[in-house]
Amino acid sequence: MKLTQSILLLFLSLFLFNCSDDSDDSEINNQIQFSGEFLPLSIDNQWDYDVENTNNNTNETTNSQDVLKVESENASGYSLSVNDNGVANGTMSGILTTGDLSLTETTLVSNGTIGLPIDGFDFNIVLDNALLYNTEAPNGELLYTQSGTFTQDFQGYPITINYSLFSTQLENLENMEVLGVNYDTVTSANISLELSVSTEVSVFGLTQTISLLDTQNVLSVDAFYAKDIGLITANANTGYSLNENTVTILQQLGVDLNMLPTNTSILNTQELTSYTLQ
Repeated sequence: MKLTQSILLLFLSLFLFNCSDDSDDSEINNQIQFSGEFLPLSIDNQWDYDVENTNNNTNETTNSQDVLKVESENASGYSLSVNDNGVANGTMSGILTTGDLSLTETTLVSNGTIGLPIDGFDFNIVLDNALLYNTEAPNGELLYTQSGTFTQDFQGYPITINYSLFSTQLENLENMEVLGVNYDTVTSANISLELSVSTEVSVFGLTQTISLLDTQNVLSVDAFYAKDIGLITANANTGYSLNENTVTILQQLGVDLNMLPTNTSILNTQELTSYTLQ
C-alpha cells in the first residue's frame, strides 16, 4: 500500500509541475496581437520630442528638443531627418535617421547604422534588414541579431572590438500615457549592443593581448510606438566601465586616456509633445 501511495504521489507531483510550466509559458507568450501603422511613413510627417539627457555619474541633466521628419521615399523605403539634417539629441531619433526604413502592417525594418557609444572609437555597425519591432511576436522574442569584429588604431595601439547587436520584441500595450496624453494600441521593442574590446601591448619584450573593455552591454534602448501615430517615447541607457588594470598599464605606457572616460552611465529619454501626419 505504501509503495502504491508513493507512486501516486510521484505522478501527482509530475502532473502539477508540468501544469505549472504550461502556465508560465502561457503567461510569457500571451501577447496581445496588433496590426497597423505604428510609424506612419508619409512624406512630411513630423514628430516633435522633448529630450532629457542625464549623466548618472555627475547627476547633470540637459534638456533639448528633436524634430523628426519623413524626408523622402525611394525603392528601399523611406528616409527620415532630424533637426533639419542636424544632430539628433534623442538616441532613438539617431537610430531612425541613419538609413532607410520600410514598414508593413506588423513590422518596422531598418537598413541604417548604429554607432559605438564610446568616445575615441569611430565605427558604425551597418544594419541589414534589422527588425525594430514585430507586433505579432511574443513578448521577449529575439527579432534580429548581428555579430562581428573590427579593428582600428588607438594612439598607435591596435584595438580589436567584438560586438553583438540584438533587437527584441517587448510588450504590446492596450494603452500608455506619455506627458499626460493617453495613447491606445502601443507596441514596444528593445535594441541592445554588447561589446568587448582588447588591445596588444609589449611589456619587457613580450607582446600580450589584454582586455580594455570586458564583455558588457553598452547600449539598451526601449522604444514605444502607438498605432497610427508613431514613436511616442524611448528610453536609452548607455554605459560602460573600462578594465582598471588595463587602464593602469596603458597610462604607464604613456597613452593619453583623457578623451576616453574610464566609465560612464547616461540615460537618454525622448517623449512626444506633438505630431503632424499627412
